[in-house]
Amino acid sequence: MQTLTEKRVFGAKSATTDVYVACEMGLVVVTVSADQIGEFGLVHREAVSAVTVDGDRVVIGTDDGVRVSERRTDVDAVADRPFRSIPHDSVGCVVAAGTGPTGPLVAGAEGGVFRVESDALVHVGDADDVRAIDGGLLAAADGVFRVGDDGLTHVGLDDVRDVVGHGVPLAATAAGLFWLGNGWLSIRSAPFDRVAGDGHGHAVAVSDDGLLRHAGDDSVSADTSWVDESLPLAESVVDVAYGGGILAAITDQGTLCVDAGDGWRTQPLGVRGVRALAVGSGRTGERGNRNRV
Repeated sequence: MQTLTEKRVFGAKSATTDVYVACEMGLVVVTVSADQIGEFGLVHREAVSAVTVDGDRVVIGTDDGVRVSERRTDVDAVADRPFRSIPHDSVGCVVAAGTGPTGPLVAGAEGGVFRVESDALVHVGDADDVRAIDGGLLAAADGVFRVGDDGLTHVGLDDVRDVVGHGVPLAATAAGLFWLGNGWLSIRSAPFDRVAGDGHGHAVAVSDDGLLRHAGDDSVSADTSWVDESLPLAESVVDVAYGGGILAAITDQGTLCVDAGDGWRTQPLGVRGVRALAVGSGRTGERGNRNRV
């Protein structure tokens, strides 16, 4: 069985992307080059409930607050830079994290939503049972909320489990998958748990029946432009994310699945209690072989 200290080497000229997996063991970082899954390691050792990436900054949510790490220019490994705490009395357990137009956002279990600044958390509003944040939209039990200068604005739906807030907005709900046009319009009626998009027409949604994928060639409004798909393993998908030219999925058994356009590649990570997934923007001309802790 491969372990969290598994190492492989990419060429020095390879473009690499870091994939971040939040789990009850901590934060796992996996280096990916195209569809080749390379080294992976546990770089933060406390339970992580949420993760988002904003440029060179990685923001994680824990059971007792927010941790932030900025990429250093003198090292190329996330493990070589510590995560520092940004305290706030009202945050507590973090249930969701995402990146909007003004930077990272986090939501606490008590309903507070906060913007992550360099050394502070700024309260921007409240919503009950926030499930996900993306591109300035929040998915919550009461529906979709937009994050603005004046706080949170309810923009429709109910029992929303995930959102895509860049490109064409999408929402995964208990009732179905929706896109935002002249109001929220149905794509397919069935319970959906997760949805992700790259902002350029590519998108994927997760239901109990598997994956529903949009290739980006036609409008997301057409049900016929979405194709049913399955991963090459019998495991349930916990989260999906785009970034660095790849689509990544993480399963409940801790298997990372990556598709760079030529089909799925899989790698068991040996982690338990998987909660969330985030993908960096990708880097060019850096080595993928790194020493992990």
